[in-house]
Amino acid sequence: MPVTQNFSVPAGDAAELNFDCSPDDVGTTLLGSTVYWCVYEQECGVASGDAIVKKVLDHGLQIIDPTDLTFQVILREIDTVDLSGNYYHEAFIVDEDEAIITVTIGIMTVNSNPDRDLTIEELPA
Repeated sequence: MPVTQNFSVPAGDAAELNFDCSPDDVGTTLLGSTVYWCVYEQECGVASGDAIVKKVLDHGLQIIDPTDLTFQVILREIDTVDLSGNYYHEAFIVDEDEAIITVTIGIMTVNSNPDRDLTIEELPA
């Protein structure tokens, strides 16, 4: 059963998101698995359309502890600069047997500030 984890981030900010997917899990491990984290537009808490943000192991996603099912997602400014509102997110693993296991789901709220004058071109490299 996936762990529900909801959170908020400011639009256009970099963020490190830590996920703990182990509270109700027994026997699942991230050892030898590929981890994916995706964000989708949503309707009534259900994913809609293609992923608008994608992270995979070593590309914006790092495993913190494989046996405790903890990992970190690194959001860059460009990931959220054009977003505002509520989005569905999920993380799933593909284990050594190629089984797909959804380990966390939830709502990511991106808070925009219309008075904030920020564009990617203005951000330092």
